[in-house]
Amino acid sequence: MTALGRLSPARIAPALERRVQMLRHRGDAVLCPLCGHGFDRFKDDWNRGNALCWRCGSHERHRAQWLVLTGPRQLLRRPRSLLHFAPEWALRHRLEQRRGLGYVTADLHMGDVDLRLDVTALDLPDASFDAVLCSHVLEHVEDDAAAMRELARVTAPGGWCLVMVPLDLGRRETYEDPAITAPQERVRAFLQHDHVRLYAPDIGDRLADAGFEVERIQPARELGAETLRRCRINQADELWLCRPR
Repeated sequence: MTALGRLSPARIAPALERRVQMLRHRGDAVLCPLCGHGFDRFKDDWNRGNALCWRCGSHERHRAQWLVLTGPRQLLRRPRSLLHFAPEWALRHRLEQRRGLGYVTADLHMGDVDLRLDVTALDLPDASFDAVLCSHVLEHVEDDAAAMRELARVTAPGGWCLVMVPLDLGRRETYEDPAITAPQERVRAFLQHDHVRLYAPDIGDRLADAGFEVERIQPARELGAETLRRCRINQADELWLCRPR
């Protein structure tokens, strides 16, 4: 049976359309490091162009994370267990395939995860995971200080927690206002209707206050200008590599 033959009827049409678009956009101008496919350009997202991989759906941030995880730092070499919050398919698919890695997914609202967890009050023992991946989660959480403390608590000594958030590099301080609750007002203030703040680079200070030693990873310095161009990674796709004190 072919791969298409294993799909439900409702999924066959989108799968065929994806294959058509992959053929239509064959090329080598851009490269997705997650699935290894090259194209003449990436697919447009709703708010920006040339952003999404035609094959695996990766966004810029997913490609940045994968390149850091598998790059010279070799972050995936040692961990025996990894907790992934709000897993998105492109990264989840690759991490599930890592041999020797106890990969566990978690979220408070998503249905297809291993653990139903509130990131501000994790029902987990101390130091329960060697590695934690928390990307584009904290901007949705009202008490992000509690969430950061919990991330530090469940990360084992010698392990790491990789954090990523939407970032405004033009700000010196994170902007938040609990009085802003209407969806359209949140879009104007925080970029998305379900965001409760817009982070600035001072998120590093917040993570340090929660009990981490924090390293700021800037894409241009970490990956180089050519990789940023070809993999379509944004300057604001910064990552925070956190290690428990």
